[in-house]
Amino acid sequence: MESEKALYAVLDQIRLSFNMMRSAADAMHGDLSISAAMRAVLERLARGGPQTVPAMARTRNVSRQHIQKLVDALGEAALVDLEPNPAHKRSPLVKLTPEGQEIFATIEAREAAVITRLTEALADRDLGATARTLRALTAALGEQFPDFADGDR
Repeated sequence: MESEKALYAVLDQIRLSFNMMRSAADAMHGDLSISAAMRAVLERLARGGPQTVPAMARTRNVSRQHIQKLVDALGEAALVDLEPNPAHKRSPLVKLTPEGQEIFATIEAREAAVITRLTEALADRDLGATARTLRALTAALGEQFPDFADGDR
């Protein structure tokens, strides 16, 4: 019973932290007309290179349609382009444009100061333990709900 209470407390904090991070990202980058969800797509492309919409959806565990809407909006803003995918004719690769790279560099620079202040307030061992716990929770959820584990909903 104590473990269940502890897990509920962890889940409550995850939800609260997620919502706070989304609100903070929206506030920090609002002048760029970039939502937190759009920022996540830019980050995925900046760190992982060109990818298909289905591949990005799987890594975020969200629907392809959700990612497609974000890619469409980023494309309208000239921050991403589509290029032919030699591995799949109907699923083009999404890549950052030079403008998209510049916007994401601005985002990273703005967030760097916040990350520095947050890491100063938290111990490395606590962050490591938290990351290990969240990976274990994600794996356990994937075992309990395998239909949702790959994000292809």
